Parts: sequence; C-alpha cells; structure tokens
Amino acid sequence: MQSMIRGDQVIQSLTSLAALFPGRYFRVPDYQRGYAWERSQVKALLDDLEVLAESKSSGLHYTGTLVLVPGPDHTPDYPVFDIVDGQQRLTTLTMLINALVTVVEHPTALSPGESDLYQSYIGRGSELKDFQPVLMLNSDIEAFFRALLKGNAEKETIEYLSQKRLIEAYKQIEEWTQRTAYSADQALRWVDIVTMRLGMIAYQPQNADEAGMMFEVINNRGKPLTELEKVKNYLIYYAIKKRFKGLQDTINAEWGRILRNLALAHHLSDIDKQQLLRSAVIVYFGFRKQESNAAYNKLKSAFSLQKGGDADAKKLKEFVEFLSDCSRYYEVLFNAKSQHRSTFFGDQAKLADVVDLIRVQTAHSGVLPLYLCSMWLFDKKHITANALLELLQAIERVNFRVYMLPVGGARADSGHGQLFNIAHAVYNNVARATNKHSIQEAVNECHNSLLGFVKSYGHKTLDAFKASFRLSELDQNMDFATWRGLRYFLANYEQALDATRTSSIDLQLKASKANRHNDYAQIEHIYARQCPFHGHDPVKTSHQKRRLGNLMLLEWGVNASFSNKPIEEKLKHLKENETASKRAILAQTAEVIKDFNQVFGASTNWVSPDVQDEERFNQYVRLLDRIENRMIDFACKRWAFKDELSESAIIGEVRHG
Repeated sequence: MQSMIRGDQVIQSLTSLAALFPGRYFRVPDYQRGYAWERSQVKALLDDLEVLAESKSSGLHYTGTLVLVPGPDHTPDYPVFDIVDGQQRLTTLTMLINALVTVVEHPTALSPGESDLYQSYIGRGSELKDFQPVLMLNSDIEAFFRALLKGNAEKETIEYLSQKRLIEAYKQIEEWTQRTAYSADQALRWVDIVTMRLGMIAYQPQNADEAGMMFEVINNRGKPLTELEKVKNYLIYYAIKKRFKGLQDTINAEWGRILRNLALAHHLSDIDKQQLLRSAVIVYFGFRKQESNAAYNKLKSAFSLQKGGDADAKKLKEFVEFLSDCSRYYEVLFNAKSQHRSTFFGDQAKLADVVDLIRVQTAHSGVLPLYLCSMWLFDKKHITANALLELLQAIERVNFRVYMLPVGGARADSGHGQLFNIAHAVYNNVARATNKHSIQEAVNECHNSLLGFVKSYGHKTLDAFKASFRLSELDQNMDFATWRGLRYFLANYEQALDATRTSSIDLQLKASKANRHNDYAQIEHIYARQCPFHGHDPVKTSHQKRRLGNLMLLEWGVNASFSNKPIEEKLKHLKENETASKRAILAQTAEVIKDFNQVFGASTNWVSPDVQDEERFNQYVRLLDRIENRMIDFACKRWAFKDELSESAIIGEVRHG
C-alpha cells in the first residue's frame, strides 16, 4: 500500500484494514451521496463475519473495493485520500470497529479514545488538541457521525436521511456486538477478524483519465444510484476527462448545498431528487418531457466527451450553479420554516402566502419548472417583487384550474409538455434579454401563454369553469366529499370570508387525526350522510348529500354527538357552542347559519312543527343552493384571470343589450 502515497503503481491484491489504515486518513467528498446502507446490507456484512469466524482458512476474505484518489490537501505529512467508491462499506466497518473498541476499553483504566486500537482506526491525537478523524464523512454530517461514535447522537438534530440510516446501522451493530462480543476478549477477537482477515482491493487511479472512468463504472453497479447521483458522477467524469477544473470545483462546492436543501425540504426520496433535477433541466436546457425523465442519458448525449470544448464545460458549470439555486427555491416551497424565506421575501407577506398556497396544492410536477424559473428571475433581480407575485399567483391559478378541479379538469399529466415549454421560453428569453423592455415582453408572453394553456386543458370559459362545481342531476356516482382538492378549496373560501383570521393555510388544511387541536379543521356535511330525515325520492336525497354546497370546514371537536342530526339541530348546536365557548366559529359556518335564517326564518324553534316533510326537504335544497351559489361566485373571483373577467363582462353586456 505504500505505493498509494507514491502513486507509482497499481494495487491489485487484497489489502487488510490493518495494512491500509495506519498512517493514512480517508474522507468522503461533499459531492458524494450520504450513508445509504439499509438493514439488509449491514446484516449481510455481519453475517459474513460470523461465517469467517468459523472458517479455518487463514487467507484474506474479499469484502469489497475501495477506490481512492489523493485529496486536494494531500501531503506526505498528511496523506489524506478522497473515497471515490467504497464509502458505504468503509463507514460501516468504522462503526463496527468503534463499537468493538468501546467494549475493549470499558474494563481498562484508559479514557475513551486513548487505546491504540482507537488511535489506529477511529481518531488520532487528543480530543483536547490536534484530534484528527481517520475517516471523515461529508461535511454536512461529519459532526453528527462523530457524536454517534461517542454515544451522543441523541443531542443532535436529524436533518438528513443519511443521519437516520447511520443511527439505524449503528444500533444494529451495537445489538450484534452485545450478542457476540460480550467481553473484552471476545471484542478483541472480533477486531482481529475485521482488521486482519477482511480484505479490500484498495485501488488508486494512476491519472486523471483513469480516475474519471471510475465514476462511469460505479454508476452501473452496486446499490442503484438516483438520476441525480448519476448526473453528478458523469459531470465529475466529464470535468476530469476534459481537464476543466472549474466544473469540478463547482460540483464540490454546490452538491452539498443541493442535498442539504433537499433534506431541509424533507424531500429525500429518489422521486423527490428526480423531480428537482427534472425541473431544472427543463428550464435550463429546454429538455422535452421524456428527455427530462432520463436526464443522465440526455446529458451524456448532449455533452459527449467526443465533442465540445470550453464552451460546453462552462455551460455545465453554469447548470450546476443553476441546479443549486433551484434547490434553494425548492426548499423555500416545501419547507414552511425555511430560513431562506426572509432572504427572498423580506416583509413581502403576500409572496410568502402564495408560496404556501402552491405548497399545499395536491399536484406540483406540472408547475414546478415554472415556479423555479419565476424564483430565479426574482433572485437574479430580473423582475420585481410585484412581478414575481403576479407570476406565482398565475401558477397557483393554473395548477388549481387544470389539475385540481373536481369535474372536467385534465389528467394528472395532461399538458405538462406545454407548461415545460412555457417555463423554458421565459427563462431563455430573459437570459438573452439586453434591456428591461425585452424582459417585460418575455414575462407578458408567459402570462398570455398560461391563460391559453388553461383554456386548452382546463375550461374554455368561466361559465364552464363554474359548471364544474355543480353536480349533474344525472350523475349518481360523483361525491364532492371525495374531491382531493376539497380541503384546499374550503380553506381558501374561509380565508376569503375572514381575511382577519390568523390561522395559516397549513392549519386549515391539517388532515391528520393525531394531536387534534381547535385550530385544525375537519370537513363536515351540513346535511349529514346518516341523517334520519330524507326526502321522498332517495336519488334526490343522495344528490343533495353529495353536492359541493353541502360541505364546509368545521373546527375539530365542535360537532360531537350532533354530526348526524338534521340540519336544524346541528346548526343550533353550533350556534350554542359558539356562545358557550366564547369563541367565534369559522366564517363559513356563520354564513351557513345566516343562510338558514333566510330560508327557514329566524324563529327560536328554528323550524315550525307544522312544516311538512316534503316542504322541509325543499327548504334543505334551497339552503344548499344558496350556499353553493356563494361558493361558486367565490371560485370565479378567486381563480379567474383578469382577462377572463373582462371577457365575461363584455359577453354579459352583449347578452343583456
């Protein structure tokens, strides 16, 4: 292994950890993904050790490959190597050795970390002075990893999925250690097996070209990589192959930020990473819908090693910076407590409010590229805060009108390609613009395109839009209570009725039944599904119970035993509850009570005993009509574009002329 320092020959034989570790340090670069091993992979390693312990063979047992390159601060006095491949296994082995060394040190007079074993494999020097970890993880989780090895992880904040996996792996290792290394002598035996009998092929590429090729090989084996990870690896490969240090430095600087922002957004799944990457390549490169789903292959094709020069490398460098910017905008959208919000919005409360609205909508994939583009325009000072507000409001309208409506809306993925084209067009036009007038033209064109998109994939007219909220007399299946956009609709309706209410949109949209609180709202049927009173025609009764006008938001805990009572009794209970609790009911509940008084009369008995059942049912219908008409009028004002309102007014004048 001495050749790894000199770099003058290739290591191809198995090397034990006892030969590899002394005098060397290892580091996981920030551009590498975090710890990803799951329980099954840790178990496989531990099972291998148990088999090895029973084996009579004295040779090294191959456990994996370790690809290392000298770190940028590598010197003869500080031989530190960046881990290109093998970090998952080496991290797991380090945790295992740490757990075993803890057992070894326990009965001795040595303080934790003072033994030769600890100094060889875990950390060197004194904790008080000149301490240097033997294995360092990505800078974002290195402090957490150190706390985990010292048994202090419970004091740390969990921000990343890799931290959670480290905790789970270490717990699994500790459980195994307690079962198999129940004494210091047993622990020492296992340390010998791990460090002397496990073998890794430690490989150091001999030049930049060979190192770059390793990234491409790694992309196609081992634990499947996400599209984002494969793109990162190819970009590093490209940078090394083309000898474009600026691109590699940018990746090293920005990739940790990208992963951190994804973690802060609580979007760490492979799908989430794909969604961010997909949206960024759509905006920046203009990739078509299918191309964006395979960004890795498309980038390899568009930026082939066989062609291109400094201009292509510069473009890729700018893309990585753009992707990093997009990860911040992504985090602002999906993390309601984002620290970036104050930087972007300052005292512009309306901007924060509309971002909150987009976040809690039920679909994002279609509008996400345009959202990222709009935030970039504002972040780079191409547009004002007011212009950003108008763009975000348009995005929210489009998303609701096309992808969230109950009847007549588009399929979940309809029109995505056209929306993606709109996002790339405004980005490209602004990036090329030479003056403010050209930028304004690009933004205006974006607004016009969005209105055209709504008419193509949503409803062509406001009348058609309004009709989508009415239940057809012939439809015996549709139930507005199952509409996935219902809670969003009612929460917006509540805010429109009571602009002074301080509850955030998140609280009004709270759907979890756990930890119920009076600030959380539930959906209530005004005319209860199980109400004993019904009309003579069961089809008409069912229709009334399934319509939009029969639904409202209600604060948790106020309906209790009255949920299935007739409307008169239910509303009386709600009014009495307001008086008894001295707390105002939701504005839409108050409006329902007003409507009831208009339809039934504000008598103290709420309904006259001599009202016949059929007339009573007809009054129920008239009540729900009033409620629904007001809701639909609200929807028209709330989600119409200005140009649509103007068109509607002109048409109205012609009709009544």
